[in-house]
Amino acid sequence: MDVRLSQSPEGPLKGIRVIDITAMITGPMCSQQLGDLGADVIKVEPLHGEVARWMAPPQKAGLTGFYTQLNRNKRSLAVDLKNPEGIAIIKKLAESADILVENFRGGVPDRLGIGYEDLKPLNERLIYVSITGFGPTGPYSDQPAYDPIAQGLVGMMHIQGKPFGGKPQLIQSAIVDKTTATTAAGVALAALYARDGLNGTGRGQRVDVPMIDAYAANSLPDTLCVDSFVPNDMPDAEPLAVLRTYETTDGYVVGMALQDNHFKGLCEALECTELLDREGMRNVGERITDFAPWLDAIETEIKKWPTEELLARFKKHGVPFGKVKTIREFAEDPQAINNRTIFDAEHAEAGTMRYVRYPGHLSETPACLHRHPPVLGEHNSEILREAGYSDADIEQLCKDGVIPGG
Repeated sequence: MDVRLSQSPEGPLKGIRVIDITAMITGPMCSQQLGDLGADVIKVEPLHGEVARWMAPPQKAGLTGFYTQLNRNKRSLAVDLKNPEGIAIIKKLAESADILVENFRGGVPDRLGIGYEDLKPLNERLIYVSITGFGPTGPYSDQPAYDPIAQGLVGMMHIQGKPFGGKPQLIQSAIVDKTTATTAAGVALAALYARDGLNGTGRGQRVDVPMIDAYAANSLPDTLCVDSFVPNDMPDAEPLAVLRTYETTDGYVVGMALQDNHFKGLCEALECTELLDREGMRNVGERITDFAPWLDAIETEIKKWPTEELLARFKKHGVPFGKVKTIREFAEDPQAINNRTIFDAEHAEAGTMRYVRYPGHLSETPACLHRHPPVLGEHNSEILREAGYSDADIEQLCKDGVIPGG
């Protein structure tokens, strides 16, 4: 990912304008990915800033660490959406925008006057991305949703919990929010292609991305297989037995040795080749019939070895295993360094700032960091002038409390 601070981005979305009226994770991460790809993203926030600006330390240069990771490559417009003049600003911006992303609770944009039906007459090319917990219709449509609620609803918590005594377990990350964000960015690009691509319609459309749908689509395919044919008498889905963490003498490793050649190499590396002749372990057919005996046996053998020696042995025998690292250890991993998966960039006030790169490596139109996350309202005047407001208009908006003064 290139660092092109204060330069024009050259990504595939150069020239595309995005209005981001979102908070927390789902919407901000979606629009940040569009910004990474070169879009001009205008982040619309309330006068006090969206919640990510003041939750979770550390804080530096008017930013929090949490806000920083979700809001690079954006310009900030602070505006009071409870004021009719604030709504008028959004409508003015929507006239020339390509994509608008919002993650209000269902029905709120319509009540504010910035729903899809309000904005469509102003710009038929607008792609309106609405991220909600459950979707625009249905029995839950007006209910608030958070990541843990969606995790509980979709069914994966029982799968997570079975190896830990059966109590349903949350994934210790906002996995639903981030899955939804990436899904929404992809669907927005599909809608953009439907508008402008080969045989494009020239028209925008409404795009709804419910969190439960995005998470289900990403988490259930390998567990829903037991219900692929209906009806059936198979038991509920079980955790994937081969997904284990193995303790070494000084750490942990993870890996996979299901195929016959990998299992043979594993036993040779661990110096326990007698397992190759044990009933239930002689071939892949026997091993997938009952995972527990051979996985338990391997677990016992792995505990005898230090991590680095073990990984060297596995590499020699062609066995796919790796070390379990902390996030900070991952940042120093040689492959992560090669890929610039986590990279640093200098900020005039905050000093060195660390980011996670956009994951796509485009050879001709690379993603880039062209703007650090903005200070609240940093680009108010700039954005409003582009929308056709005069300096006198902007001054009056400040006096009326529609935008911050200063």
